[in-house]
Amino acid sequence: MRPVPGINRDETDPETFRIDWAAIHGGLNPWKRTEKVVVDPFLVAKAVKAVMGQCPHQTANGKPLVWNEYRVFLDLADWERIKKLESTLLRDMGDVVEKHLKKLKAEMVGGLTVRLLRDEGGTVRPGHAVIKVDFSEVESAATDPSEMTVRIGGPVARSLTDLTQRVPESFVGAYVNPAAEERLKVQWTGGEATIRAGSRVVLGRPHGATAPGFVALEGANSKINKRQLWIEASEDGALIGRISDANPVEVKGRLVQAGGQISIDAFPAESSLSNGEMKLTVERLGGS
Repeated sequence: MRPVPGINRDETDPETFRIDWAAIHGGLNPWKRTEKVVVDPFLVAKAVKAVMGQCPHQTANGKPLVWNEYRVFLDLADWERIKKLESTLLRDMGDVVEKHLKKLKAEMVGGLTVRLLRDEGGTVRPGHAVIKVDFSEVESAATDPSEMTVRIGGPVARSLTDLTQRVPESFVGAYVNPAAEERLKVQWTGGEATIRAGSRVVLGRPHGATAPGFVALEGANSKINKRQLWIEASEDGALIGRISDANPVEVKGRLVQAGGQISIDAFPAESSLSNGEMKLTVERLGGS
């Protein structure tokens, strides 16, 4: 594998790559590498393609293998800029990456997933990104409003109200239908909130300015994530999902896997966050 300008494998974690956007943009041209770079979908796709070519694994008969899961952690400013171009990204990136896979003549263990996440811990420096790679036979659903996801292969997107399966939608965020009736009520020590029919809200620890559809869990301590779970009011009940990389979420005694969701149709339903640090009760308005 030839070294690629701007792509550096982490010395302690071979499945983590550190990205320098200026170097990705400039390539071998030293003058272009000093230019100020604005991260756009083209650069993101270029970085993902470069990392793909760094996979050292092979099948039993010697054919190249390629990781099929790519998590791209972006500086917050870069993520917000890319988010505005989400429709373009989702439209084009899948085709670009799929063509590159054919060029590499590599095999994958399943459908390819590229997930763009915003870094809120301050670990990604401006002008840089981190890409984490993995092999994944089971398609993981993106349920985090801080993600944009492109998938190639595997099941097509299903209705958000399909309660029997995990939902591999392209992007899941908070959304509120202001004209709908209030369907659910969420209560916790310190507050309560209602959720309108067909709407989804994200719940977490209060933190500065928040987006529409965010419910600040007043009284939450530092063990509660800024975005820990989401709740959707469906026609038949509710969907409760744990956000990727969030602390534990239990619903009626059942642990929700990271990025997973549980459907409920019996109320009231109690949820436990971060191993009992906070408890929520979800009730259906108008009876059970």
